[in-house]
Amino acid sequence: MGRNREFDPEEIAEKAMHLFWQNGYSETSVRDLVQATGVSHAGLYTAFEDKEGLFVAALAKYQKLAGQVLYARLNGPDAGLHSVRDFFKFVLNASKEGPFTNGCMMANSAVEFGASNDRVQKATLANLVTLTKAFKNSLDLASKRGDLPNDRDTAELAASLATTFQGLSVLIKARAPRKMLKAAVNRALFLLE
Repeated sequence: MGRNREFDPEEIAEKAMHLFWQNGYSETSVRDLVQATGVSHAGLYTAFEDKEGLFVAALAKYQKLAGQVLYARLNGPDAGLHSVRDFFKFVLNASKEGPFTNGCMMANSAVEFGASNDRVQKATLANLVTLTKAFKNSLDLASKRGDLPNDRDTAELAASLATTFQGLSVLIKARAPRKMLKAAVNRALFLLE
């Protein structure tokens, strides 16, 4: 009879998420993961197959967190231009001393892996689609209310805002000057005028 796991894989994925988010995949060793999670090497491999499997689980956890913390602001029925502005304001503030001081884990992973890993690429592209749809929801609602000029293509604007966020995330991770971050946001929001 098999022994029951003494840990919750969801909790382990969340602990690993924070470590991977801070250090990236290649700079996080299995020893680091054992120390951060309190689960043995064998336990991690039993639950997640290997380091990459745990990383993919951590990306899924991050996607869920981003959906709850960031994308929910853009997806609600009352969303609009204020939601887009609030989104970027939150990101700028959270990049100083909040959860996004390391940028976006998905953007960081896309930069680190590129197209070299199918599982990671699939996760990062799915996140980009989700983010773009969330921006489009806000823009479509703003357009229906007359808050956005009718000649604006909300799909193009949404793609532009998603791209701005991903680029901003890379700059945050690189510890770019605040002035540069604010300028990037201001230019993106100017497109909504």
